[in-house]
Amino acid sequence: MANEVMQRNSNVIDYTNIYRDLDTFKNACNMAATLSKSTIIPKEYQNNPSNTLIALEMSQRLRTSPLMVMQSLYIVYGKPGWSSQFIIASINSSKRYSRDLQFELSGKGDERTCYAWTTDLEGRKLEGPTVSIQMAREEGWYDKNGSKWKTMPEIMLRYRAASFFGKMYCPDMLLGIGSKEEVIDIVDYEIISPEQEVEQEIHENANKQTVSFDDVEMEDIPKETEEQAEYKVDKKEQPEPDVGAQMGINPNPDF
Repeated sequence: MANEVMQRNSNVIDYTNIYRDLDTFKNACNMAATLSKSTIIPKEYQNNPSNTLIALEMSQRLRTSPLMVMQSLYIVYGKPGWSSQFIIASINSSKRYSRDLQFELSGKGDERTCYAWTTDLEGRKLEGPTVSIQMAREEGWYDKNGSKWKTMPEIMLRYRAASFFGKMYCPDMLLGIGSKEEVIDIVDYEIISPEQEVEQEIHENANKQTVSFDDVEMEDIPKETEEQAEYKVDKKEQPEPDVGAQMGINPNPDF
């Protein structure tokens, strides 16, 4: 019985390190290729086994579902960022703290501030960095094109406070990655509507046609015209000009 259990355990592949050996990596690649064919995952992973493989590896490190990682990890101009809901949920479900993440807000207007806090298992209060509307203005987040700080300041304060708390107290849970909103505030980008995105794609793909020279027959190559051929013949028949005679020089001087 014990031998059967040991043999069964030996057949279980540990995906916590997909780069451990070639067999583990091949199995992970096969899983990524299968997952990438799904139509319910974000478009950054659809038919993209390479991105899906990275999401699979990250999910194993975080001990969570690959689908959750793919749905919670956003790519903003090449930079990854977690959704703030994922950050808060990860902190609350980590069992490292005695209570869920709390948010302390105070002040009004530009003086409106917020910080995230909780208590550890020993009862000590842990406070994250304070975020304010004034900070958002000074850092350029508030006036950025498409900024949510103007329309949803209370939510943005909480989201940024949660991200700061996570990077300070549990960066291993976030794998050193900040929130999506944080990446958007930092990276310069242009917001376009879905209609504009479709028009841009049509414009980029317009008048593009793949040309193959494999099917070109020699007969399709235009030959020289009769006029060009006659010109070459006439040119060859013309004698070389006598430069000496033109200058009055006797070609056979009698010395």
